[in-house]
Amino acid sequence: MRTPWWQSIRWRLALGSMLVALLAITLLAMTAIISFGYYYGVDQHDQLISLATDSAQQIGIDYATSRNLAAAAVTNLPAILVKTQRTQNQGYLAIVLNRRYKRVYPLTGLPQNPLAGLPKTSLNEIRTALIQAQHNIPTHGDLGGGPFAALRPFAVQPIQMGGQSSLPVVGVLIIVPRSALTNTLPPFLTTTAQFVLISSLFMAVLAALAAILFSRTITRPLAKLTNTARVLATRDYSARVQTKAQGELGELATTFNEMAARLEDDINELHRQELWRRELIMNITHDLATPLTAIAGLGESLMDGVNQSYEDYEATGRIIVRETLRLRRLVKDLHLMAKVEAGALQPQRTEVRLAALVDEVLAVLATQFERANVEPRNLIPYDLPTVRADTNMLARVFTNLCDNALRYTPAGGTVIIEAAQRANILAISIADTGKGIPAAALPRIFDRFYRADASRQNSTGGSGLGLAIVRAIIEAHNGTIHAENVPQGGARIIFTLPPYPDRQRTAF
Repeated sequence: MRTPWWQSIRWRLALGSMLVALLAITLLAMTAIISFGYYYGVDQHDQLISLATDSAQQIGIDYATSRNLAAAAVTNLPAILVKTQRTQNQGYLAIVLNRRYKRVYPLTGLPQNPLAGLPKTSLNEIRTALIQAQHNIPTHGDLGGGPFAALRPFAVQPIQMGGQSSLPVVGVLIIVPRSALTNTLPPFLTTTAQFVLISSLFMAVLAALAAILFSRTITRPLAKLTNTARVLATRDYSARVQTKAQGELGELATTFNEMAARLEDDINELHRQELWRRELIMNITHDLATPLTAIAGLGESLMDGVNQSYEDYEATGRIIVRETLRLRRLVKDLHLMAKVEAGALQPQRTEVRLAALVDEVLAVLATQFERANVEPRNLIPYDLPTVRADTNMLARVFTNLCDNALRYTPAGGTVIIEAAQRANILAISIADTGKGIPAAALPRIFDRFYRADASRQNSTGGSGLGLAIVRAIIEAHNGTIHAENVPQGGARIIFTLPPYPDRQRTAF
């Protein structure tokens, strides 16, 4: 099922990051504009007071010479205002009133009352300031309230004879920024605000791109994980996450790959177990059917009276006993393998001398060796260090290995049993003079129910569990086992056991 884009982690993370970035940029832009406005207003107040003071003083000086207030204003104010416009990027309205509050500058280009558009409170402040200026009291303030009041300053400065504070007042100078009259922001602040807004927009675009790229670095590995999980869901357990992500995402991808590898191993193991189970059923069915068929057939012959003499009954009895023992041996092998699979194979360790144990095993198998015309040779030194092992299990190991070697050794051959101490272990070998083990069969001869020569299983009578039982017993004793072919001919199986106690080393 495809996830809608608005529910996607990638876009939710990107949009969340963009919103946070936009909020931060907006707050930063607003803070910058307010800061610029505040400090610009403070600076504008100072500059306006300085401009009004200097202009009133210059007009007063010229008035002392010309005795004409209008002429003095015309002589000084235009040049001062033009210079201010150029240096401060701010236009000012300058009005000069005489003692009778009549406007003497400028005489043209302005309405009768250029301040008529201001709020009543601002007009009242200016009227009060005019009265105070006639009494030689300069006044400055703001035209109205609000957060931008500092950007609408005004100054009312008395004009004194000769520019001297001790001489009479001959007029009043009113200076107001033109932006205050039109209720707009000063040009400098407008330009600054536009620059800040454009910069903020540019930063917002960069932040959006960065948020998308940042979210992609997080969601792309997650998307790969999701796709790989979908592939695993289709039972393709070889799929792996290919990503170069670092940190937690890289660790997650590595852990996911490890999980997939273990899952693949488990699935392969289940397949192998299933194949083994099928092979087990087929082999058990075959190995059980052969003696049961023989016993059933011989029983029917007894019931039908086919056997007429004592010798016939005796031969039939021997066959029934042999096949029964074969069944019992197979059942014991299956029981032992079941204990191995359940992890219940626990050796009861005692001190064992290998030479004596092998003599006992060969004594039991003497009849079989004589019947096959094969010579067994026990070449294990009597003074070899003893081992700490389960006597019955170790006897089972030698019995199975000798029995296996006997099956594949032709008449006139030999089975040689040797042992020597190597470093801190005992190495024991059982070699025959047969034709050896096929190279393809060497890695599998210790598997359950595996036979290197399947065509000989009926004649040899093996169950296919003997070597598997040997490996399980050796591993339960913390030893190792492997098979190899002898260059001169035949096969050799070598297993190791830890010696007990540690004695002087010997070698083959």
